[in-house]
Amino acid sequence: MRFGLVVALALCALNASLAVSQNDAGVSVDSTTGRIASDLSGGRVFQRLTSRADTTQRYALYLPTSYTREKQWPVLFLLDPRGRALIPMQRFRPVAEQLGYVVISSYNTLSDGPPQPNYLALNAMLADVQTALSVDVRRLYLVGFSGTTRFAWLVSTHELVGYIAGIIGAGAAVPGSRSWIRSNIGKSAPVLYGTIGTVDANFEEVRQLDEELNAIGTPHHVERFDGGHQWPPTDVATRAVEWIQLAAFQRNLTPRNQPWVDSLYSAWLARVVKTDSSGDAWAALRQYKQLRADFSGLADVSRAEARIAALTNDPRSKRGESAELAASQRDLRAMGDLVSFASDFMQAKSPPSLDEARKRLDLDQLRKDAARTDDPAAALAAKRGLERVFTHMSFYQPRELFDQRRYVHAAATLRIARYIKPDDGFSCLSMARALAQTGDKPGALQALECAATSKQVSAAAIEGDALLTPLHGEARYEAVVRQLRGT
Repeated sequence: MRFGLVVALALCALNASLAVSQNDAGVSVDSTTGRIASDLSGGRVFQRLTSRADTTQRYALYLPTSYTREKQWPVLFLLDPRGRALIPMQRFRPVAEQLGYVVISSYNTLSDGPPQPNYLALNAMLADVQTALSVDVRRLYLVGFSGTTRFAWLVSTHELVGYIAGIIGAGAAVPGSRSWIRSNIGKSAPVLYGTIGTVDANFEEVRQLDEELNAIGTPHHVERFDGGHQWPPTDVATRAVEWIQLAAFQRNLTPRNQPWVDSLYSAWLARVVKTDSSGDAWAALRQYKQLRADFSGLADVSRAEARIAALTNDPRSKRGESAELAASQRDLRAMGDLVSFASDFMQAKSPPSLDEARKRLDLDQLRKDAARTDDPAAALAAKRGLERVFTHMSFYQPRELFDQRRYVHAAATLRIARYIKPDDGFSCLSMARALAQTGDKPGALQALECAATSKQVSAAAIEGDALLTPLHGEARYEAVVRQLRGT
């Protein structure tokens, strides 16, 4: 795939002025579709622009208030795995305003499928920002979540080698195993700020990536936060962009702002001291080491070094590290159990019962472990295990079974998912679809009512679903539609 780097296309102005509205944060937001142009004003989100390079592509754009063509600006390319451009825009816009970054977020990026849509989306955004805006081509950053994090690594180490300064990667590692890391990532690779929720099913792969990049010497920072598989919260997103700014200073990509560096070091040191004061010696040791690496050559890190020396031999640190490694081994075993069970499930002529699934996947024990208060690491590992089973049984496996029209099997896998999260709206809707096709109308209607109660689905999604056609005309079906319509 040829990318539009450093393109030279004719500039075109917007054909019409855009209507401006205000969002909840008081930031100007354009609600009319337009085109990127050289005379766009800063301080507003252009909510939906059509690409000039490829008119099939749409994106949101933010220019900081101080934007001017008199200087060159770094760019964050946001790649949501479901094309929800405004979700990551909301997270990253505040820090982009503060530090002076252009933000462009695609409506066309996807994960869990062929990579072609992401190539097209990124190519269009690369071409447009270089054509119409004044950007620093040495400071282009890819910001991905889940599958688009893997895509960011793929293009940064292949088609765009040497052009991407850094990656902010949420909820995933790389598009391969540890051997892929060793074969494709070196010290000159893009810097990485990774984020991962403590109950994200992908936690272990990101933890291992952190270890591998430490061994290689690739500059990176991995931040853990309380949460699941999601874009990072705004405060974590803010630190991610602050960190890539630090990395740009370290790599001499932009002049250093020492007062800002000193202020940031003080703020980040205070966060680590708070962790240290809480008594979590292992977490504090990890964070002090990260702080030392983050500010190496930029600030006096002697205080961090002193605490590293003290905590390295602290028995509490050793116990914490041992507990994390034990949890890691449990995670890996649970992954293997799930892979084995899923393979057998797909090959079986008749699906296993829920009781058999509970036994093979050790779901009841995982539930007990998830509630433990005596071993936080074990509890988090169990929660991740449950989340991993749920994700596979509510999304990946049913998707394949629906494609194969194996509706009895699809209903069976969704029963497993609902054993873990009985009120999840999307699982309930998928169950209704499967049962409607097997002829179980009462079960399908009950699942549909669950979906409606969750408020996660819309009337349009239900009415437009061909697999729910057998339920049309049923009083309970019509009641669900009226409920969701609010009529």
